[in-house]
Amino acid sequence: MWEVFRKIGLFLLVLIISAGIYLVFYAEKEVRQDVLEYSLTLMGNKLLAMVTDGVGKNKLTELYEGFKQKAKQGNVAPEQIENVAASILNVSNTESSLTPQQAEGVLRSAMMAPTTRISAVPHKAHKPKGPPQPTIPLKPERLEALGERVKTMFEFNEHMHNTMKKHALKHREMVSQIHYQVRDGLSLALDAGLRAHMNEKEFRNLAKEIKYLEREQLLEWRENLSEELEREMEEMKGELEALDESLEELKKQQIFEALDELESLKSLEHLEYIPIINADSIRKLVENSLREAGIHPPPEESNK
Repeated sequence: MWEVFRKIGLFLLVLIISAGIYLVFYAEKEVRQDVLEYSLTLMGNKLLAMVTDGVGKNKLTELYEGFKQKAKQGNVAPEQIENVAASILNVSNTESSLTPQQAEGVLRSAMMAPTTRISAVPHKAHKPKGPPQPTIPLKPERLEALGERVKTMFEFNEHMHNTMKKHALKHREMVSQIHYQVRDGLSLALDAGLRAHMNEKEFRNLAKEIKYLEREQLLEWRENLSEELEREMEEMKGELEALDESLEELKKQQIFEALDELESLKSLEHLEYIPIINADSIRKLVENSLREAGIHPPPEESNK
């Protein structure tokens, strides 16, 4: 009898251990997925909150949802996710309202931003043609780390935004002193002039977060950040102005899909404060749109 009970006990013990291992593994996987999904949802909600209702908002939502699903599956390069996050954060700090078309321009340009997966591959003039190589999905650990970084930046930005408002700093000043970027991952640049506020009562809690970001090498202080951003904005304005010729060519050829894509970028010119977008990503989006339409950009444009 005791032998029967012993065997039943051993069986139950093995069953409990096996179930525990399975649940731990499954829960860990779910947590990783939840962190990334939470961050992607946070990004989408922030973008859509800036957009006025109107024709095109459903299209924008569908565009973002498609991006989100690919990102959750690990089929989007980390730099692209981080570029989208940085663009949304920078635009949100301008406190501008966006039309659906303007928001689409911000999203598309960020999604097309150069990534290390592309730029790290040496250019070969006579690269043999062949079927495109399948994208290798990102590992769960990488997705979790990516989600955590994006979540950290969005939460910090919310605290920073609220603190500076309480401190009566105009949002225009804030925009010129805070900038999210993608350099070896999503990070933050702060103007060195903000250091003077860190010992003030309103900034004490924020100062702790800033020290954490510094330790994690997610933040850098820059002298005259507003001047740097102004130079980048002028470069970006030049790229937007250069779209006129491409738009006219697409209209002449009646290629409406590519036309709609580039007009979404052009509409950014009408914002009170034009969000800074990587100029290379605009060039790449223009060139890709023209090529897909069967129009080859002139050499001086593509190698600009």
